[in-house]
Amino acid sequence: MYNIELRNISKCYKNGVVALDNISFNVKNGVFGLLGHNGAGKTTLLKALVTVLKPDSGSIKVCGYDLKSQGDEVRKRIGYLPQELSMYPSLSVFDFVNYMAQIKGVYDKNQVNIALQQVEMLEFSKRKIGQLSGGMKRRVGIAQALVGNPEILVLDEPTSGLDPEERVRFRGILSRFAKDDKTIILSTHIIEDVYQVCEELAVLRKGRLFYAGASADLINHVEGKIKVIKIDNENQLFDIQKQAVVISTTYASKGLTVRIVDKNMNFPGAESVSATLEDAYVYCMGGKNDA
Repeated sequence: MYNIELRNISKCYKNGVVALDNISFNVKNGVFGLLGHNGAGKTTLLKALVTVLKPDSGSIKVCGYDLKSQGDEVRKRIGYLPQELSMYPSLSVFDFVNYMAQIKGVYDKNQVNIALQQVEMLEFSKRKIGQLSGGMKRRVGIAQALVGNPEILVLDEPTSGLDPEERVRFRGILSRFAKDDKTIILSTHIIEDVYQVCEELAVLRKGRLFYAGASADLINHVEGKIKVIKIDNENQLFDIQKQAVVISTTYASKGLTVRIVDKNMNFPGAESVSATLEDAYVYCMGGKNDA
């Protein structure tokens, strides 16, 4: 059984922008990655999932409950961290999370302490929000989503702007939460976060679903086609871009090193290297020029 089922979800805004175009995929237990560059439709899809926004067509089921007819049951089972969460700088960490808990109908203060413990913020519960670092604020944001022990956790770009240490800590929090038959949807543009914690993912491109399935299967799409070429100047780079998807370029004192997807095997003499999730993702997005 899938914890989340999306069928033919579409959304067009009043200005004519098609944010979602017939999106369908399923999500089971564990951490599920949602990838796509800015404007791909990730945030719109998450808002539809947490009942903040109503799609124009399609259906969504969460833990077997239909979002349209059983919205209250869906909301009881979801914890949500939006991309931008307004916080009150004069409130303490505990008071802010407790306030958010009461909005959700959770009045047990012990639940607040449990959530703060999960994100390693209990010892800072009396500190003012305005005195926290960016990473600590993100952890508080996750804590308010965790209050009430939801079955589904929806996180929109939660690691954006965090330093590597905080991102590692954050991934640990997600992994621990997901162990208890829970589902996490992690929307991000940071490939490393998805690679480390997500066995399955979906890739959105310009409002459409490009891929949904196992991370390993996505990598297999480009396995054997990733190559590295050393060139002397950018004129040669332009020639390569006409024949292959350029993943990255590294400049050195003596020329450039170019990492490519050689889909049509136009560069048989180039050095082959192992494919990564970033290689597969950039290929999905059409290469560095289009991403």
